[in-house]
Amino acid sequence: MRFVRELKDRITNSKLIKKIRSAKNAEIVVALIFALIAGVTYFVIAAKTSSNKPTASMAQNGKMTEEEERLAELISDISGVGKTRVLITTDNGNEVIGVVVVAEGAKDMNNRVKMIRCVEKATGATVDKIEIFEMANGG
Repeated sequence: MRFVRELKDRITNSKLIKKIRSAKNAEIVVALIFALIAGVTYFVIAAKTSSNKPTASMAQNGKMTEEEERLAELISDISGVGKTRVLITTDNGNEVIGVVVVAEGAKDMNNRVKMIRCVEKATGATVDKIEIFEMANGG
């Protein structure tokens, strides 16, 4: 407790604090200090999260991965679905962030439900991470 009091006294009696208190616009100086701290904090957090950007294999090379191909084949085996393409987006290859399915039979609501259930079971992705789209004519 004594240490804390001594530290508080040192800070209170420091030359910088005395200059800030004597300044006419002390509030502005304090606000600038907080803004500087917030800015530094933002950039540190942004630098850490930039290394956790999602990876989407098909977006990188235009081809499906083996896992995406297997899932596309499985989905296309569902009655009425037809030709299918799949994109699985993951967080550094671990957690599934999203799954996009483009299929010929996606216009039919029953097929869409079947596809969503299939993707859920195969990838562990929740419904809110799965999107189903109808394939353009000719695929």
